[in-house]
Amino acid sequence: MKDRQSPQTPLQMRVPFVSAALHCISMTVIVFLRSSFGYSYLRPKSVFFAFAWAFVLFFIYAWKEKDVWQEYRLMCLYGAASIFLYLTHMLRAFFGELFRGGAHDNDSGTPHTLRVLRMLGRPCTPNFEMKWHIWVEPIFVFLAGLFLGVVVKERHLSYWLVFTAPCLSVKELLNYWFQVRQKKRHKDSRDDAEDIFEDEPTTTPVDAPKPIGKAKIRRARSSTRSAAHEITERQHAQVLRLMPPYRLDEAERNYDKLIKQAHPDPNEDLDSDEGLVAQLNEAISFFRRTHG
Repeated sequence: MKDRQSPQTPLQMRVPFVSAALHCISMTVIVFLRSSFGYSYLRPKSVFFAFAWAFVLFFIYAWKEKDVWQEYRLMCLYGAASIFLYLTHMLRAFFGELFRGGAHDNDSGTPHTLRVLRMLGRPCTPNFEMKWHIWVEPIFVFLAGLFLGVVVKERHLSYWLVFTAPCLSVKELLNYWFQVRQKKRHKDSRDDAEDIFEDEPTTTPVDAPKPIGKAKIRRARSSTRSAAHEITERQHAQVLRLMPPYRLDEAERNYDKLIKQAHPDPNEDLDSDEGLVAQLNEAISFFRRTHG
């Protein structure tokens, strides 16, 4: 995603430099907290690899110098584990893409703690998961940093975790804001597509002269309807997390997965994202009607 030359889509929106810096800092703890990432989410790979290589050199230097190793031992072990987990997650995402079984490209991963809650029978809606990312995970990282500093008396790793916690929270808040903007743009695109159809004349005036270039007018109308159809199809595909070429069977699979996340159990009074449910139902109805 970092090297794309085309304009950014709403899912790819970010603040120049700030988002990349927050992402690199946050990934050092996210790789411990989550799994099942989207391939494009593990960005920016080149920057992370550059820092990883620099850290490997420092690790070798500290290993050979006993005094340095004694002071930075926990920091070195933590960094080495972060690099290993990052590479593991990236390889898993790569093979998922290779065999067409990976998560959505921009999937930020599933927290291990939420997996445990689901195993215990606690449904987790998208709103609950979003709040978990913004507040619970940064608080957990901050408390871990305080524990290392106060109890273990480890300064360097403690400072890093305390610094990383607010960066993780700000990163997730920015992602939430971009998701809000994406939904707004999705609604605006649908409204624009509806306006195109509403603005087209439905009847021909009786006294109007017979058009000479009838075939040309028909091609223009067909082009307008085709453009509106493509806009609508692209927006519905984003809701169902589809990549072209679009297939009905893949749309059905993604719909079943996403509707369970948005409304885990319709028989219980649980917090559900009604707006997302409505968008999913509208999107799958569109693909059933056009690709069935």
